Amino acid sequence: MIMKKLFLFLLIIMNMVAGCGSQQSTDKNKLQVAASFYPMAEFVSAVGGEHVQVTCLVPDGAEPHDWEPSPKDLTRLGRAQVFVYNGMVEPWAQQALDALSERKIMPVEAGHDLFARGGKQDPHVWVSPKKAIIEVQRITEALCEADAKHTDAYKANGRAYVAKLEQLDKKLSEVVQTAPKKVFVTAHAAFGHLAADYGLRQLSVAGISAEAEPTPGDLQRLIATVKREKVRYVFFETLTDPKIAKLVAQETGAQTAVLDPLEGLDEEGRKQGLSYLKIMEQNITNLQKALHE
Repeated sequence: MIMKKLFLFLLIIMNMVAGCGSQQSTDKNKLQVAASFYPMAEFVSAVGGEHVQVTCLVPDGAEPHDWEPSPKDLTRLGRAQVFVYNGMVEPWAQQALDALSERKIMPVEAGHDLFARGGKQDPHVWVSPKKAIIEVQRITEALCEADAKHTDAYKANGRAYVAKLEQLDKKLSEVVQTAPKKVFVTAHAAFGHLAADYGLRQLSVAGISAEAEPTPGDLQRLIATVKREKVRYVFFETLTDPKIAKLVAQETGAQTAVLDPLEGLDEEGRKQGLSYLKIMEQNITNLQKALHE
């Protein structure tokens, strides 16, 4: 599917003129940065400030694990000078860059070498404040390289945002340190890095992919564990169907609450002015309830 789209794009791009009526206009005075999905776009915007124009490829409300770019999306990527992506979440990224190799887009895999966790490869590194700090630092370095004249601004913005992430790190560390419980239950295994980095244990209804369906045996084992561990909350997320998480809660007498993996914002989140930092604050508050009650 993705290769067909890429080939179609290559045919279309030869006949395209600059600009596209429904696309956002390009500000030639700003560094053009494409970001794969929401957290990468937010990190770039925080570091780049007024000196970058950010295009987020995965749209609001879409689940990034199974999203694929259309020829129109690849056209948007082709206008960028820098492409920031997490890694692993975007299996299409390298193929897209190969197809656009003549554009000489600077690739920035912010999560490079951070995915290994307990013998598994887990892409959800941005959910851990400790690893989000590393991603932001890498993005800062890349913007400085791509646009050296604004290095001072990028470094200052990067330090300021990292300081906010360090506050999240401190708050989460304090919550965990005093928590009588060290286990939490999620809809899918998006919080493995957070759990490993802060001394917690994640139990998940589904696997690393949000679309992975648990077997009846998986569900029965999870329900038994939730009862044994006396877990009070089963977490679900905003972009996927919560029915299985609610089923586990119903079978165990637990409550449900949101633990957002920050894979994207929905329309309501945009209206509320939510951000990575605000959502992570909410996540920490909800984790505190789960670990302390």
